[in-house]
Amino acid sequence: MSEMKIQLNHPGKQKKFKIGSGYIEIGKDYIREWNSDKNHFRKFIQNQGQFVTNVKDAKPTRDDLYFWGEWEGYSFVNFFPENSCEKFPNGLHKLFHSIVNRGTQNTDPYVYGKEFKYCVCKQTSTLTDCLKLDDLILFGTVMPSINKFYIDTVFIVKDSTESLKVQKTSGAGYSEIYKQETLEQLDSYLGPDKYENKNKIYHSKTWWDDKDYFSFVPCKLSFDNGGFERLYIKLDTKKFQLSKNPTGKSFLQKSKLSAKELWDEIVQISLHQGFKLGVRFDEPIFNNCLENSKKTATTNIRSAKGGKIC
Repeated sequence: MSEMKIQLNHPGKQKKFKIGSGYIEIGKDYIREWNSDKNHFRKFIQNQGQFVTNVKDAKPTRDDLYFWGEWEGYSFVNFFPENSCEKFPNGLHKLFHSIVNRGTQNTDPYVYGKEFKYCVCKQTSTLTDCLKLDDLILFGTVMPSINKFYIDTVFIVKDSTESLKVQKTSGAGYSEIYKQETLEQLDSYLGPDKYENKNKIYHSKTWWDDKDYFSFVPCKLSFDNGGFERLYIKLDTKKFQLSKNPTGKSFLQKSKLSAKELWDEIVQISLHQGFKLGVRFDEPIFNNCLENSKKTATTNIRSAKGGKIC
């Protein structure tokens, strides 16, 4: 098969705010719990990282970056109650890592750390067997009602590792946070019921690998009170030949543009819509607020009962 240009659709909705239904309150903080729902969700995120303003930048710049993405683990949330439309964020998420009451969902694609990683979403047949260097994957969400395909991750394939090798080495070479946030959530990698499969962890080509063709997340350096809309391409843009199906994947075979030409077009659309190109994002760090909350609750109960406080 020739080079692949893949439109990979994943759920684009945000989790509605309701304390006790995926959200908790600790002190003055609202926290989005680790997702245990059937579906994945998008978040509007603030995270430290590096970006370039165009392909001619001599080096990336480091700053607080704002972007739409996936993180199914914990996050602190500042809500935007005035936003009721899915086009705009219902809150700003600051990510952190903890495995207290770990949920069931995994984060994929995982854009944190030295490179982006893609290991499971709709990865069957062709996506398992045939992805190769320089293939293009557009992770995003089709919104037929507004004629838009929202893009959150532009992924250029560099190489891959077979899941069986990851199993045998217990995820050697991957960060502990990535293993806990993603791989340990998947039986095909580090789960208790390991079984043979052909899944792979695909690693992204980075700006440091190729300054003319690299993976990126559309991001901005600031936002208005209500945040901003995701990067979008109109579904009826002829040069892309996008699928209007909200689910599944499309190989964009009707588009006459090469993968690199499509990438060039997306870069220009990103810049035109006011986005920077986020090329690296820090992994969220461990935060023990949930563990401390459990200890405080236990202490308060013991104190109320007249028990010994350690």
